[in-house]
Amino acid sequence: MDQGREVFFLYPPSVLEEQLLNIVVQAEYEVYLLKDHQKAPLLLADYPDAILFVNIDERLRGDSWEDWIARLMASEQTSSVKVGILSYNDDPALAQYYLMDLSVPCGFIKLKLGLKESAKILLTVLEANEARGKRRFVRAAVPSNNTARFNMRQAGEVYRGSIIDISVAGAACTFESEVDLAVGDSVGDMQLNLRGRNVSVTGSVAGTRSVDGRKIYVILFREGSDDRTRHKLHDFIHSTLQIEMDRKLQNIQVHT
Repeated sequence: MDQGREVFFLYPPSVLEEQLLNIVVQAEYEVYLLKDHQKAPLLLADYPDAILFVNIDERLRGDSWEDWIARLMASEQTSSVKVGILSYNDDPALAQYYLMDLSVPCGFIKLKLGLKESAKILLTVLEANEARGKRRFVRAAVPSNNTARFNMRQAGEVYRGSIIDISVAGAACTFESEVDLAVGDSVGDMQLNLRGRNVSVTGSVAGTRSVDGRKIYVILFREGSDDRTRHKLHDFIHSTLQIEMDRKLQNIQVHT
């Protein structure tokens, strides 16, 4: 699992969207929120190594989570997806059913334990299942129509450009005009505009490459960024990945 596993939350409870999500994203897991159980199996077929946490407190119409999860785990297309359960219901019999009868591999996480304990259990499950793989940082490719630009002051001049992809460790970018930068050069004042949110970073040029006639510079951010900067970067990376996943989900047709 060099690239790690995608982590999906189906019908995430409000505590996850508001608080738990940030903890998991900050821990460098690639996280997606899903809110359509009919399309979810079709989407997950494209992510056979994924981990899926299902909030069973969200009620299904004319179906049950037990049946839905059993079908997902039995299907040839999604049998390798690892399933875990989220619930505020602390009935031991319910947990035992999912753990023993259905044999969900990623546990039954009781949200009533509180944010700190739930987060600890969730992160332990993700680590045990090597959800990060050998990858240290989650990276998001930035579509050309997705606003992620920067300006940089170098040798008294201001240069502008676009970000191609980004992680909290660095970014690949192109400049609008010719810039005199070589591998190893410091970048002392780089202002990122990430979908309207400004982030200031410093770093150095780690490499260059040419793609379709464009010169792409890889900028490594200087370690020791403050928490606020890292939070903004993580938030942009997660939202960029989520937007692309939402687009993919929207294009799925469910045949009834």
